[in-house]
Amino acid sequence: MSDRTPPSKSTDYLSRAKSFFKPDLDHDSRVTLAIVGCFAAAIIMIFALVGMGGGLGSAIAELFRKLLGWGVYLVPSGFLLAGFVLINLQKNRELAQDLSNRLAWGMIFMVVSLVAFFNIFTNPKSYQDAVDHGGGALGFIIYPVLLGNSLGIFASVVILITLFLFGFFLVTNFTFVQFSMKLGQAFKDPGKLMDFVPDIFEVWNKKPQTQQQKVQEELGAAKVGEPGSIKAEPNRAAAFVKKEEVIPPPSAAFTANSTPVKPIKPKQKFSFEKSLSGVIEFKKSGDSDIIKQNVWGLPPFSILAQTTMRGDPGDIEANKKTIQETLKHFGIEVSMGEVIIGPTVSQYPFKPDNGVKLSAIDNLQRDLALALAVPNIRIQPIPQTTLVGIEVPNRAMAQVRMRDLLQTNDFIHSDKLTVAIGQDVAGKNMLFAIADMPHLLVAGATGSGKSVWINGMLISLLFKYAPHQLGLILVDMKRVELKLYDGIPHLLTNVITEADKAINALKWAVLEMDKRYQLLETHGKRNIVDYNLFAEKEDTVPKLSYIVFVIDELADLMIMAKSEVEPLIARLTQMARAVGIHVILGTQRPDTSVITGLIKTNVPTRIAFAVPSEIDSRVILGSQGAEKLLGKGDGLMMSPRVIAPVRFQGAYLDESEVKECVDFLKTQVNEQKVMPNMLEEITLPPKQKIKIPGLDEMSDGGGDEEDEVYESAKRLVIQYQKASASFLQQMMGIGYPKAAKIVMRLEENGVVGPQNGAKPREVYHIQD
Repeated sequence: MSDRTPPSKSTDYLSRAKSFFKPDLDHDSRVTLAIVGCFAAAIIMIFALVGMGGGLGSAIAELFRKLLGWGVYLVPSGFLLAGFVLINLQKNRELAQDLSNRLAWGMIFMVVSLVAFFNIFTNPKSYQDAVDHGGGALGFIIYPVLLGNSLGIFASVVILITLFLFGFFLVTNFTFVQFSMKLGQAFKDPGKLMDFVPDIFEVWNKKPQTQQQKVQEELGAAKVGEPGSIKAEPNRAAAFVKKEEVIPPPSAAFTANSTPVKPIKPKQKFSFEKSLSGVIEFKKSGDSDIIKQNVWGLPPFSILAQTTMRGDPGDIEANKKTIQETLKHFGIEVSMGEVIIGPTVSQYPFKPDNGVKLSAIDNLQRDLALALAVPNIRIQPIPQTTLVGIEVPNRAMAQVRMRDLLQTNDFIHSDKLTVAIGQDVAGKNMLFAIADMPHLLVAGATGSGKSVWINGMLISLLFKYAPHQLGLILVDMKRVELKLYDGIPHLLTNVITEADKAINALKWAVLEMDKRYQLLETHGKRNIVDYNLFAEKEDTVPKLSYIVFVIDELADLMIMAKSEVEPLIARLTQMARAVGIHVILGTQRPDTSVITGLIKTNVPTRIAFAVPSEIDSRVILGSQGAEKLLGKGDGLMMSPRVIAPVRFQGAYLDESEVKECVDFLKTQVNEQKVMPNMLEEITLPPKQKIKIPGLDEMSDGGGDEEDEVYESAKRLVIQYQKASASFLQQMMGIGYPKAAKIVMRLEENGVVGPQNGAKPREVYHIQD
C-alpha cells in the first residue's frame, strides 16, 4: 500500500480505541499520578506490615519480607521518599535533569548493602534463617553465598561499605572533599555529628546557589573571584585544563525578577575611589567607615542552558576499515588505533609503517574524504606521539553549551582572567587565561561562530569577576553584536560604535597604561599581580582592576583610520600586559591590510574559525587548516604554549542567555546601588599629546604644526573644490578623526559649507 493511501476504517477504529484506553497525558499529569501512586503504595505497605492489609496486602508484604527480610521496613520509606522527590520535581522542572537515574541507583546500592549487613550481624545458617532474622533472600545471596564463601567476612565488609558509600554519594550529592571535611569536623567536635547526617529532602530541594557561594564553601575565602586573592597551585593556570568533576547544577532556574543572591559578608570593608586616570579601584578602610559597595553576587549557573544534542560519529569500524584500505590502495600500510570521539569531529589515529613520508599521506586528503563520503578531512600529527590523526566530521555534531565549561572546578578555582575556549577533539574542556595570552586575535568568515565565541568569552569573565575587579571597553563597529551589554556595571564606557570614539578610547588606554607603569615604578613592583598583593597589605595603597579592551570588527576601524589605529594597538599589545590591560581583536576579514605584520607580531595567541581559502588561514595562523573547518563554532587555536594549532568546538550561547545574564547584573546595580565603572573621559579627545612612533596626531593646544596642516588642507580643498574627511585622508595620508576635525574647522572659518545630506559640501572660496 502506498504511503499516500488513506487508512481504512478498521485501522482508524483501532487507533481511536487505542488512544481511548491509553490517554495522551502531559508531563505534569504523569508526575501527579505517580505522586498519588507512591503515597498510596506506602500507606498500603504500612497496613500490610502491621497485619491490616487483607489477603492481597499480606501476600505482598510476605513477598517483600522473603526478599528483603528486615529490610522490608525500608520499602514504605522508599515510596514516601519517591513521593516527596516527585513533588519537588513538579515544583522545579529543572531538577528532572539532575534526578535522572542517580537517586534510584543510589537507593538500590544502599538497600543491597544494608540487607547484606543484616546477615553479617545475625550470621544465618540457612535461607529460612535469613528470611526470619536477617536480610532475606537478597541478603542471603549476597552474603554469605556470593561474598562470604569466596572472600570471607572482612573483605565482604569492605565491599558492602563501598556499595553503601556509592549509594550515599549518589543520593546526597556530596563530593568526597565535602564528606571528608564534615567527617573531620565531627571527629573534632562530636556536637557537630548531627550536622554530618545528610537531609535528603533538603539536598533535593536546593535553592539557586551562586558560583560565589560554591567557591566560598569549598575554599573558605571571604573575597571570591578576585584576581590574586586565591593562591592557586603553580600549574593551575596551565594553557589547557582537562575536564574534571562537574559541580551539580543549581536546583531552580533564575528569573530576572527574582530576589538577588544574598551577599557574603566580607572580612574587610571596602571603599571605592578612582585612580589617576579614573579607573575604579578599591581600598581597605576602617570599621568606622561606611560601606559604599555591597559584595558582588556572581550570576547563577541556572541562567545558562544545558546540553541537549548528542554527537553521532557514524559507523566507526567501517570508517577505520575504509581509511586503512584506501591508504593501502595507494601503497601505504598503517595500523589503526583507538578512535577519539569529539563533539564536532572524531579523530582516527594510525601509525604508518617505517619509511612512509607524511607528505604522501597529506596528498591523499581529497581521496580519503571521497572514500569516507565527507566534505573534507584534516590530517595532523598527534603531539607527543608517533601517530597521525585523521579528523573526520561526525554524522551529527554535539552541542557544547557554555554551562558545560563554566560549571567545573577547573574554571571556578582558576585565576588570571580565565575564559572558556571550548572542547577539543577528545571532548575535554579547554580553558585559557587571558593574562597568559596576553592578547588575542579572533578571525573567521561570516557565520563561522566568531561573534558567538566573543560573547562566550565575555560571559566567562562576567561569571567570575565583579565590577571592581574588571573593567570592560567594548567597541562594536557592526552596532548589533555587543550592544546587549550596555548598562552592566563592568563597562568603563557605553558600547562604542563610532570610529573617532574608538580611537579616543585607544588613546585613553595608552595613557592609562603609562600612568599604571608610573605607579608600579613608584612602589617597585614588576606587574599588576605583585602590586595588588602588596596593596592588600597596605591600607593606603589602592588596588588596580584588570581592563579588557574588545574590538569586534577591526577591519572597519582600520579602513577608516589605519594610520592611527595600528600604532595605538601595537603600543598596547607591546606593553600593556604587565599592568593588567588586555586587548581582544575580532574581524571577519582576514586580510593583510587589516591583520598587519605589526599586529600579528605582538598578538601571538590567535583563534581562527572557518575561512574561505587557505590564504586567509595563513594570514591568521601562519599555516593552513582553517579553510577545512566546518563552521558553527569549529575553530583552531594557536598559542606559544602549543606546537601546532589545536582544534576545538566553541560553546554555543543563545542571545536569551546573554540577555538574562545582563538583566541579572543590571538588577544588582538597581537594587544594591552598585557603583558603575563609567568614565566620561574615555571617549573624549585626550588633553595631552601621545608620542608614539608612527602615530600622526594633531595636538589639541594649537601651534605652528597644526596651522601648517590646516593650511595645506585648505589649499587642497580650494584647489579641487571638494571637502570631505575621506578626501583629506586620501590626499594627505592622515587619520579619519584628524581629517574630520579639519573639515569642521574649515566650516567654522567659512571656507566650506555645512553638510547637505548625501550631496558634497559647497566650497565658498575659489582658487586664485
